[in-house]
Amino acid sequence: MLSAIIIFITGVAVLLFSTQNLIFLAEKLSGKIKLSPLVIGITIVAIGTSLPELSVSGIAALQGDSGLALGNIIGSNISNVFLVLAIGILFGNIRIGTAKTQRNTLMMLLATNIFLFSIAVFHIPPISGLILLVCAVLFTSSEYFWGLRGRENEDKIMLDKQKNGSFNLRDVLFLSFCLAGIFAGGVATVRSVETLAAATGYSTTVLGLSLTAIVTSLPELLTTILSVKEHEEKISIGNILGSNIYNLLFIGAVVALITPIAVIPGSDWLFFIAATSILSVIVFYYKGRVIPKFVGILLLLCFFAFILNLTLSQK
Repeated sequence: MLSAIIIFITGVAVLLFSTQNLIFLAEKLSGKIKLSPLVIGITIVAIGTSLPELSVSGIAALQGDSGLALGNIIGSNISNVFLVLAIGILFGNIRIGTAKTQRNTLMMLLATNIFLFSIAVFHIPPISGLILLVCAVLFTSSEYFWGLRGRENEDKIMLDKQKNGSFNLRDVLFLSFCLAGIFAGGVATVRSVETLAAATGYSTTVLGLSLTAIVTSLPELLTTILSVKEHEEKISIGNILGSNIYNLLFIGAVVALITPIAVIPGSDWLFFIAATSILSVIVFYYKGRVIPKFVGILLLLCFFAFILNLTLSQK
């Protein structure tokens, strides 16, 4: 038990260190390619902060633990809204954009429906995985081309004020080191969670929905806090939207291609759908405005209700 806790803490530390440095390198690269902060947040940063989920869910799927793999995806999306966004709102002032943010929220709703539909209808994992993977590629391509169009239109003035970025061979080598660290941290996290599940009596699905989901959402949380502190709230909200989309489409595809999809309790799916719906309402209702602090408190209450539901479901 003690050794599993030590391995878990070590794995988390490696994951966080590697991911945060990867995000720094991604932002450095973005300064060179000149894209909108929202586009950067929803693609480059979102992919970077989603790598822990990819590592944990992918390794769990390879080991045949689809409950942990899928639970981590669903739990991470719930945590991103009810915990990460909540703390971001309470920590600083998150102002919602007036155009691209709403468009990407619609993309998130579409990704959610595709994810649910592919699991419910296509019971053969490879088919579901291929559908989700194609959608992930299409989403990334569309975001990139929208970013290029914005570079010459609505984002031109803002981007002209940015300093030109640089990216050298040392950065490439460090990037490789970070990717290896994320993989190693994912292996340690999966193995320790499975050991803790055996020792505590909790299923790996429940731990994936709660403990592992919270851990793999820590990069999103740190990114949100840092971006809000630096008045880059577009990166913050873009990171949350993009992470949720990539969790469903790309990581969902990886899991579906490797192992049969596990059955998640109905109440947990309801929390997942509720989190997605609430995020959408916030983005459209507070369009062009700062999200009030009381919304952050309500989101935290929803998160505690989610954890309480998981605890009671095991009794």
